[in-house]
Amino acid sequence: MQMWQDLILQYCRFYKKYELDLLECVKSNFNLFYNEKINRRLSIESLKEIFDDIVVNGYAEWIDNNSNVKSSKGHNIDKSRVLIMWRKPEEWASQIYKWVIDNGQVNSILTIWEIQNGDDSKDQEFHQLNTTILLKALKTLEKQQKAQVFSGNENDNLGVKFFSI
Repeated sequence: MQMWQDLILQYCRFYKKYELDLLECVKSNFNLFYNEKINRRLSIESLKEIFDDIVVNGYAEWIDNNSNVKSSKGHNIDKSRVLIMWRKPEEWASQIYKWVIDNGQVNSILTIWEIQNGDDSKDQEFHQLNTTILLKALKTLEKQQKAQVFSGNENDNLGVKFFSI
């Protein structure tokens, strides 16, 4: 299981994939789970078992409930979409906070967009980070009293104020 977890996380990190649909992976012969040379693929049940383990280890979360979907063997598939986090939210939070300190942004306000897409973050691994994962990281910083996330007045733009501790 550990080898599968490492392979999947490395693959997703390299290709910056944040979500996978396991049913789609099986149907489309997704190269990570299908060996064309020997015409062999992982079953949806095997994929679910692997991803259940990754979820338990904190590197993924199930993001759906498809109780009406049946596998090729007729079993109910309760989950098929997964949010992949090759870094845990706490790890992303540390990276973001270090970047804030290094760039002199403590006690200033940044928008979510600036953190994800701004010129100052282009050389950071969290540049273009999935919004759900970014918000989890920022919630971690809130719990540590290093940041406060708030809504702006127009279009509900989210902002973050970072604090020194």
